[in-house]
Amino acid sequence: MKIYLAILFVLMCVSQWYVPVAMIAEQEDIRNNGRAFRFKTAPVDPSDPFRGKYVTLDFEAETFKASDRREWSRNQVVFVILEEDRNGFAAVADITDVAPDADVDYVKAEVSFVDQEGVRLRYPFDRFYLEESKASDAEKVYWESNRNNQDDTGKIAYAVVRVKDGKGALEDVRINGRSIVDIVREMKDGKD
Repeated sequence: MKIYLAILFVLMCVSQWYVPVAMIAEQEDIRNNGRAFRFKTAPVDPSDPFRGKYVTLDFEAETFKASDRREWSRNQVVFVILEEDRNGFAAVADITDVAPDADVDYVKAEVSFVDQEGVRLRYPFDRFYLEESKASDAEKVYWESNRNNQDDTGKIAYAVVRVKDGKGALEDVRINGRSIVDIVREMKDGKD
């Protein structure tokens, strides 16, 4: 009986390590082998764009003008077929409730809501996690660049997301091609 308990205990320990290691390996595979899409960010509500140690991201490619809005419902899982617009940013080519062929770049998402504008999507990569000491400054830089996007001052904020087999991995948030992490690091170095 003790040998069975020992085997069961070893299997339990192995399974507890397997699950997180498999999740990390999957994200690394997407980052190393997935196609990079630049999701142009959209302005966020300035009163609560930051919770904890991450920046909440909104994307311009979150709305799709579906021809038949009645077939989509809130929290429904959909597959978003991606393409690049003329400026090289991610755009929604179509949405479907069935996973597309493997030769198409797509990501799994949820329907946030449906209105007269179309279908609003919620992507699984809408949070950019940061080291706590950089979080507040990153929030300010990100919010300022998105506010400036509305004023056409030339600052462009976007997220680099790797996409593979319907899954997306957020790689970086960039402003005018520079990583927000590097911008915040330079700000902190300038303050010292």
